[in-house]
Amino acid sequence: MLQLLSRLLRRGQRFLRTLGKSIQSHCFLNTRALLRLIYRPMTSRAGRWSLAGTGAALAIAPALIVLHLQGTSVPHSGVAAAVASHGSVVTDLNRPPWFGLRLLADPVVFAPSGSTPTDAPVVKARAAILVDPDSGRILYAENDHAQLPPASTVKLLTALIVLRNFSPDRLIAATPDALLQAWDESKMGLHPGDVLNVRELLTGLLTISANDAATVLAVDSVGMTRFVGAMNAEVGALGLHDTHVISPVGLDDPATYSSAYDLAALATVDMNNFALFRSIVATQSVVLPASALHPAFYLNNVNLLLRMYPAAMGVKTGYTGNAGACEVGMAQRNGHRLIDVILDGDLVYSTSRRLLDWGFTQEGLASQLPPPSPSPSPAPHH
Repeated sequence: MLQLLSRLLRRGQRFLRTLGKSIQSHCFLNTRALLRLIYRPMTSRAGRWSLAGTGAALAIAPALIVLHLQGTSVPHSGVAAAVASHGSVVTDLNRPPWFGLRLLADPVVFAPSGSTPTDAPVVKARAAILVDPDSGRILYAENDHAQLPPASTVKLLTALIVLRNFSPDRLIAATPDALLQAWDESKMGLHPGDVLNVRELLTGLLTISANDAATVLAVDSVGMTRFVGAMNAEVGALGLHDTHVISPVGLDDPATYSSAYDLAALATVDMNNFALFRSIVATQSVVLPASALHPAFYLNNVNLLLRMYPAAMGVKTGYTGNAGACEVGMAQRNGHRLIDVILDGDLVYSTSRRLLDWGFTQEGLASQLPPPSPSPSPAPHH
């Protein structure tokens, strides 16, 4: 009998160790003290006898706690049967890496409206698209499904995961592990120990394209593995096929790519669903005042389209060596909304302005661009 009980207790210890790792990985609880309290009675003979009758309850109760804390936003099969460790990353084998994060299932489909009119502007870019997000019509497209480096336009997807899962008032403390950006990356200047709310970090992310804000939002909230897993799962939930990422930032990597079509869809979803997103991307400059938790931040939106086209509403720029200059633009006139995407283009802000303005003329609105300057008359011959 004692031998049987001893075997059961050893199995219980292994279960509790595995459970503790799962709780610590997914729920971010410090379980050391809890496990010490559980294991200490097992060191005495009397303690083993007293625990024998309640072993089953002790095994079931923590499992129920884990299920309650994880939530029910994603179907799951109960507590993990095994936990595999890969360095510092712990993956629950019975759940996707983004378990517990919510996805927005709001598929966007664009359809060609016919042949592109002959008066369409010349767009010098590897890929481009112009869509009417309300009707779902494609007004102009060039290589719109080509999988290309997206640079920081991928932060449209980063922002979507943040807005879907975190309260704008949630406080996040920046840690050294999230602040390893290279000197030439775009940053808002966060330091370890700075505490900002999600709204402030999103403002840095979407105005100056701050890579440190993007990484803090991922690493210091749920961890990079879960966050990036949710980004890729969200692409599938939206019915998109040309996008994959390995970080929330968009630096050059063969495993990070998107298309003009997918980026137009992501911009549509963000603008349709989140008022905070619309407000931030339309802001030309903002000051995040100093507080007891962080210094002041002075942020000027790098999207020059806001200054160049009166109807512009945002959305996101990007640049890397492989991606070239990229622009996702949106404008609204008389209730008409248009979105354009330019990947690896020349003079992307001017091109975006011309493409959007041309789209509005196709819908019967007058051009807002200044008329071209007349060519100088040739000097008379004497």
